Order: sequence, then C-alpha cells, then structure tokens
Amino acid sequence: MQMRTHFLLFLFIVSSSVSSAPWIEANDIGLRADIQLLSDTGILDMPVTTYPLMWTSIAHQLKRIAPNSLSNSQQIAFSHLRRKMNSLNSKSIDNKASLYLSSNERRFTSFGSNDFERSTATISTEYTGTNFAGKFQANYNKAYNLSTNQDKLNIDGSYIAYRYSNWVIDIGAVDKWWGPGYDTSLILSTNARPLPAITIKRDNTQAFETPWLSWIGPWTFTAQIAQLEHDRFVPDAKLWSSRATFKPFKRLELGLSWSYQWGGKDQPESLDDFVRGLLGRTECADGTTTCGEDNLTKLGNQLAGFDGRWGDTIFKVPYAIYAQSIGEDSPSPGTLQITDKAFLYGIETQFSIGEQQILVNYEYTDTQVSCASAEDTSQDCYYEHTIYRSGYRYRQRSIGSTYDNDAETNTITFVGRLINGDSWLIKLKNAKLNTNNRDLYPNDPLLGNSVSKVAETLTQLSFEYHLILDSDRFTFGNTVGESKINLETDKHYNFYFKYEYNFTQ
Repeated sequence: MQMRTHFLLFLFIVSSSVSSAPWIEANDIGLRADIQLLSDTGILDMPVTTYPLMWTSIAHQLKRIAPNSLSNSQQIAFSHLRRKMNSLNSKSIDNKASLYLSSNERRFTSFGSNDFERSTATISTEYTGTNFAGKFQANYNKAYNLSTNQDKLNIDGSYIAYRYSNWVIDIGAVDKWWGPGYDTSLILSTNARPLPAITIKRDNTQAFETPWLSWIGPWTFTAQIAQLEHDRFVPDAKLWSSRATFKPFKRLELGLSWSYQWGGKDQPESLDDFVRGLLGRTECADGTTTCGEDNLTKLGNQLAGFDGRWGDTIFKVPYAIYAQSIGEDSPSPGTLQITDKAFLYGIETQFSIGEQQILVNYEYTDTQVSCASAEDTSQDCYYEHTIYRSGYRYRQRSIGSTYDNDAETNTITFVGRLINGDSWLIKLKNAKLNTNNRDLYPNDPLLGNSVSKVAETLTQLSFEYHLILDSDRFTFGNTVGESKINLETDKHYNFYFKYEYNFTQ
C-alpha cells in the first residue's frame, strides 16, 4: 500500500445539515486544560487522553450541563469549551490562514506547540457535514536543516473523513497525541510531522450495554496504518498503531497503546506478514534466518505499553496524577509481557484567580533504557532497531518523546486561561540528553538520536501568550536557555510569532 502526500485529494460530498467539526485537534493546550478540569471534577465522564478528541460525547454532555450549578473554575472552563463548540456549529465551511516566524528552529515541542520550522505559511479550507468532513491544507516551510523536512511545500493537516454508525474513518495527515502527558508522550506525540495514514476511531464513547463489558465504562478505540517516508534506512516502511482507553471508575482513565513498524523495501510486507506481526511471531534480532531463542525478537519494530490518570478534588480544588510506560519488546516468544520500558510521570492542579483559570503541571520522563542483559547496562536501544535503523522516527524527528532516547527530563508548566479566551504559558525545563554520551551511527548524521549526538545538560525557560481579537489570533513566544556540552556552556534563545486569521464570517 503506497501512501504519499499527493494521495490526498480534496474530495467530499456536501451534506444538507451541519454539525460541529468531527474532532478537537491537538493544537490548543488551553482548551485541553479546560476539558481536563471538567473531567477531573466529574462534569465530563468520557476518556480524554487521545487526540484528536471526538466532539460527539463532549457536545452531548455540554448540552445537558446547567451552568448555574458549576463552580467558578468549572464555569470558566465550560464557557471556553461551549464558545469553541458554538463557533464550529455556526458554519459548514471554515477558511483559515496562518504565518509562523521564528528566529531559530525549535528543538522541543509539546502539546499545543508543534511548530518547529524556521517559518511556515499555511492556508486551509475545511468542510463539515453530518457524515462527511474534509480539509485541504497547504503549507510552505523554511527550515535551517532541510533534512528534517524534505518537502518545502506539503499538505500536512489535510484529511477526508466519513462517519458510519459509531465509527469515523479518515485518510490524511493529522497530528495525534496519545497519552496523559502535557509536555510529551512516549508513544505518539506532535513532535514529528503528522504521518500520512488511514485511521479508524470510535465516535461516541458510551459504555457497553451488556453486563459482561459494561464495567469498563465509557471507552474509545483508534487504529491507523501510516506510510513512512522514502528517504530512510528502510524506504517506505509502514507503521501500525492502535490505542484503547476506558474509564472503569469516574475518576480513573486507563489507556493501552501499541505501535508496530513493518514492511518497506526488501522487507516482508504482504498481508500475511502483517498479520504474523500482529499475532506476535518472532524473528532473529541480528537479521539472520536461524538463531537461538535468546536472540529472538518480535517481528518488526514494536513498542507497546499503558498509561493511567487519576483525577479528583481536595477541598474542591482539582488535582491529578498520571503515568505512562512504553516498552520496546517482549522478553520471549509468545508472551505479552512488556520489557525495556521508559517512563513518564506527572502531577497537576488547577485553580482560579478572579476570572482567570491556572493549571500547574509537573512532568518527569526517563528514556534511559538498556535492552541488553542485566549485566550489560549499555543504552542506545530505545526507539532503535537493528533492521529499521532510522528507528521510531519520521523525517529525523522522534514519533514519541520530543527528547528521543537516553534522556531524563523535569518540566514545570503553567497555563493560564482568561474568560475572554486569551491564554498564556510558562514552561521551565531541565533536561539531560543522550546521557550515555554516544552516537550510535557516527558515520551517518541522519540516523540515531535526533536531539543530541553527545551528552548535554540543558536548562530552558519558555513563555507564550495567545491573544484573540475577533477573527485574528496572535501568538507571541520566547525561549531562552543554556546548554552544557563537554564542560562548555552555550546560551541560546528563540523568538517566535504566529498570526492566524479566520476568513469565515
């Protein structure tokens, strides 16, 4: 199956009635904080850690909420979310343009901040009907390092989607974020350009009616088959990814995620080969045809794991704790146990000051993983693979953690939302990158760790302000930091600006 960016045609059928856009994109951290507050305080009961987040269940519950019954914090979050929904409901065609300018290329992205090129100009038109939706988006990028983005002109963000019963099928290149983290995700984040993929996802999150399964509560499921780029060690490899989330208790959300890289040039890629990988069949880790059981590994490049989030209130103040663990493989053939795991932990709270709602989040990640024996603590294995040497990356950027492998990070994030829709963000980051101080592929700069080829200690402070004026949206941002490499200190900064305009009246 060949999928290139030119496979998307802006073709969809016009429908007579209009509904809101099919999903909430992974591009607004303030809106996500509002959704999470309403979930943690029990107003929304569906899973909310998989983006794009479908509108259907949220819209149904918002219509049943009596605003007068809400606290001040809940009313602020509710007003932001309802304003967004009403804006989408008021039109079937949405036309937008944006311009992003930056003094330097951004190394690290996070939820809602996924512009990493030097500059990007975008224009898009989006249609939403009852069962059909589509978007055509054209982007022109200018980067310092074109190896990270070979296509100056691309149509990332474009899609066509169709709703059948309680399922939505879409073809396109749409940003996805899987997991409870705000700063990053170990399995799928917006750090890399969106993957061109065919995706199926559940629309309404309502629980099973049968007593045998109703105990898992509201649930979601999404799966995709994506086409990776041609310019990689194994050209045209494919990536299968799937995720299920459910809420067995009102305060607890659990998620299961799995990615499986397979196929490509000179690699088995028939339907039978794909099914064998899904069923957990094995191959020799060193690429030979026969080997001992100790050298067997699952077919393809596989990552899988779980995450969980508990949200509640203490003295009417919402809080949450969450964790994510994603492993590289199973220890032996035929087992479902996940080993060689990286970890992400987070804790957060929200409170209001007047008509302003503030989120405070602390997040820790550790991708310092050794995939060898207990006696061998060498790293350079997480997101790597002996056959798929470009690793778990797309166009030389990690599909998972923005910090790639062999990293340890601590991040504190503050997000403020004003009643008029404006928002601000402050982020303080301390990171140890490529901690084993080794370049896995010294003769090929396009392979291996995508963030740093040597050990680096980094401290960084970021600030953003989002200003909304009618159809105009402005983002002003600044990042300052200091890196220590081989006892040498390097100071760096980045100023960026983004202007977004909605042509739709």
